[in-house]
Amino acid sequence: MNRFTRMVLLVVASVSFVFGISGALLFFPGDCDHTCQAQGASPAPAVNWEKSFAGGSDQAKRGHKYILADVYTDWCGWCKRLDRDVFTNSSLSAYLQKDFVCVKVNAEDPQEGSALAQQYQVTGYPCALVFSPDGKLIGRIEGYEEARDYISRLHEIIGAGSK
Repeated sequence: MNRFTRMVLLVVASVSFVFGISGALLFFPGDCDHTCQAQGASPAPAVNWEKSFAGGSDQAKRGHKYILADVYTDWCGWCKRLDRDVFTNSSLSAYLQKDFVCVKVNAEDPQEGSALAQQYQVTGYPCALVFSPDGKLIGRIEGYEEARDYISRLHEIIGAGSK
């Protein structure tokens, strides 16, 4: 084999190796359960989502808590990312558990979701509607926010709603 052929084979093998490793990391990143367990960390506490807005509202009144209604659709990629990356944040989930009753509202659900989305003019997803304990809409978070920004927005809404 001549020198040129060996160089070509070496370049092809190197490029294949790099793309193979990159593809494996991109498409098979693993999940946090194995990583967290290996590092000895505990998984983030989960948000307890109510499925009924009416039931969540009753619970919020009894417990004197705010209501966070996460209005989503099944096809919304940003909604899925919010669930995966933001609502699993330990600081945010602890804050929500302490001060809120959280309700998942599918805007395309004919039972309750579509009427709620129409009543509060939700046209983009994700959209969080924030209600006072007595059921009055006091604010909304439209679109995707990182966890720390989400917490800040909730603080702003609650602060403005209590005035």
